[in-house]
Amino acid sequence: MGTHWSWWRILGLSLLYNVIKSQLHIPDDNLTLFWVLPSLLSSVQLFYFGTYLPHREPAEGYSDDHRTTSSYRPLWLSFITCYHFGYHWEHHEYPLLPWWQLPKARRTLLPD
Repeated sequence: MGTHWSWWRILGLSLLYNVIKSQLHIPDDNLTLFWVLPSLLSSVQLFYFGTYLPHREPAEGYSDDHRTTSSYRPLWLSFITCYHFGYHWEHHEYPLLPWWQLPKARRTLLPD
């Protein structure tokens, strides 16, 4: 995650937080619960399910040039973990495919 954040970004978000708080008179609790917390949790979610797990090298090594693996969970779980980003090999194979079509791509390529 360190490569996706910078001190300038953190400084900018802190400044924005304080401007919103002071100019719009939004309570700290509301800003924290409805802006800061979801932002932080979704960043961790995207990093873990969308970057770390798919790009972690398997014990047997990578089997393709994408250097990624897919994790096939039930459709509902795949959706809530990271918008089907567990279909990561499919994402790299077809980068222009929208996230909601990744499960269909997997079914088309590897029918059960």
